[in-house]
Amino acid sequence: MEIQRIEVTELSLSGSALQTCYWAQVKQNMGWKPYAFKVQLQEESFTVLVLVKSMLYLFSLAYIPFAPRINSLSLVHTESFLKEFCKQLRHVLPRTAFTLRLDLPFEEINDENVLELRSSKFRMCKESVQPEATVRIDLKWGYKAVTIGYRDRAKRALRKTSQDFEVGQASKDAASFKRWYAIYLETARRDGFSARSASYLRSLLEIGQGEDSAVYCKLLLATMKRKIVGGIIVLFSPYEAVYLYGASKRLDGVSCSYVLQDYAIRMACERGCSYYDLYGICGPKERGSHLKGLEVFKLAFGGQPYYRTPSTDYVYHPLVWHAYSISEKMRYRFKRRVKLQEGDQPNS
Repeated sequence: MEIQRIEVTELSLSGSALQTCYWAQVKQNMGWKPYAFKVQLQEESFTVLVLVKSMLYLFSLAYIPFAPRINSLSLVHTESFLKEFCKQLRHVLPRTAFTLRLDLPFEEINDENVLELRSSKFRMCKESVQPEATVRIDLKWGYKAVTIGYRDRAKRALRKTSQDFEVGQASKDAASFKRWYAIYLETARRDGFSARSASYLRSLLEIGQGEDSAVYCKLLLATMKRKIVGGIIVLFSPYEAVYLYGASKRLDGVSCSYVLQDYAIRMACERGCSYYDLYGICGPKERGSHLKGLEVFKLAFGGQPYYRTPSTDYVYHPLVWHAYSISEKMRYRFKRRVKLQEGDQPNS
């Protein structure tokens, strides 16, 4: 195995949107330092984005979101490969890194018996950074085929509400975002989740807006009688479209959630994405149970549940990792909210 440092602009677009130059820019604005590498195996290669952030003063945490894609590699022993991969990365990461946190991609369809890394160096995290399960819709047959696969719940909701709302992309003026963000804060108070800052959400929408950008976010808005009543932020890449954030007003007898998702799915098909990812349901063995209430809504669009390995740390400095894990458990205990909106957001 050979690992070579590359520019973040050289990251592949054939995998997760969280493994692209766009996501490197987003996280850099939040204090993470992005590193990009090309990993060469005997006859295969892949690129990987590693995010590094200072923790505990003199040390730093290294984190890989949704890579490497294990099922696309010709591996005999997955765990031994990952162990060697983490060991080799240590030589090219900052010496201050006390652990390498892995969020492996969604791989297992309808199978909760996912790989668990439990060797002496691996430590499963109490809480995963990204959801351990999601609902993904295969878009290869096009929008009409996808809508045929909608379940009765979604079809009924769309028949009932399609005439009540107008849906489209938000204009570039600040007023539209400001009105939607007010609804977002209202939804956060109502449903009991921690809201992202306006500056962070604006950065998602502003980065990658050049004419040649392959990865970008769009704010899609639903209006009723010319008033904004809801909206969602969707991340688009050549490989996938991912629903990140959503918020809507409580209206008597109608909801704009279904028409917004249907519009986003149509956009993903038009842009040639392979999948639409509704991003986040309850994981294996009831892990991530705070997402349990989202399953009925997300499965209504006919997608399949996908599961993955929980967030796992490969420990470089055991004493430092132990101190950090204690502080992290305390932070989750006091700040983790139980109820989340329809559409959990990536939190790292």
